[in-house]
This record gives sequence, structure tokens and C-alpha cells, in this order.
Amino acid sequence: MSKYDKAFEILLADGTIYREPKDAIFDFVNAILDRKVNKAYTLYEDCKAINESTFAILTNLFNNAKAILQVQTCTSKDIAKTTGLTGWQIMNAKQHLDVYSNTELAGLLKLIQHCEQAVKTGTMEEEFVIDYILVRVL
Repeated sequence: MSKYDKAFEILLADGTIYREPKDAIFDFVNAILDRKVNKAYTLYEDCKAINESTFAILTNLFNNAKAILQVQTCTSKDIAKTTGLTGWQIMNAKQHLDVYSNTELAGLLKLIQHCEQAVKTGTMEEEFVIDYILVRVL
């Protein structure tokens, strides 16, 4: 890497060079499901910068984690028929197999449900939910 490349990287990283936030919800969820901590936090900043809905993030994370759990625990050769998942959902879930144990995935699903309920009942502030989940699962 040349000194110019290094300087560019430093200026980009410290925010001197503006980088427009992007819609990163799906990449963010994938980073969580792959246990890529640094990438998840970076993408979460993009989600916050565009005011991504907390409930949209929770829904996507829940649905993807559930699909992974279904595929990971399925013993049938016909995963689609057994689980009710589409071929697309199965293909996406297979990209994240065995990163989390079945117990961890079940715990994640319960955690997401708990947090969603806590926000709806006012026992947890919405602005802290995703941070709380990240700390608990990553």
C-alpha cells in the first residue's frame, strides 16, 4: 500500500472524507449472523445514520435467525417441504450455518422477542435495543 493509499484510508476512517451512509440493514443482519463484530458495528452506524427502523432490524434479524435454526436442525433431505421455507430462504440460511449453536440461535430468538415486547410496553428504550442485542450476542 502506498503512502497515498494509507493517507486516504486514514482520512476516510476518521471522517475527514465524507462517506454517505447507505441502506445497510441486510448487510448488518448478515454481519451479526456471521459474528463479524467490527463489520456489524460499522454497518449499524450506517443504519442509524439513515434512521433505519429498529423494528425492521429486529424483524429481519429474527426471520433470518429462525431460518438458520430451521435449516441447521432439519434432518430431512427435503428442507423446503419440512420447514416451509422457500429455496431463497434456505440458500440464505445455509450461508450462516454453524456460526451459532442451536441453543444460541434459540436464545437469540427469545432475546429479540423480549426486546420487542419491552419496547412496546415501555420497559426498554427503543434507542438502546440494538446495542443491547449486539452486546449479548456478539
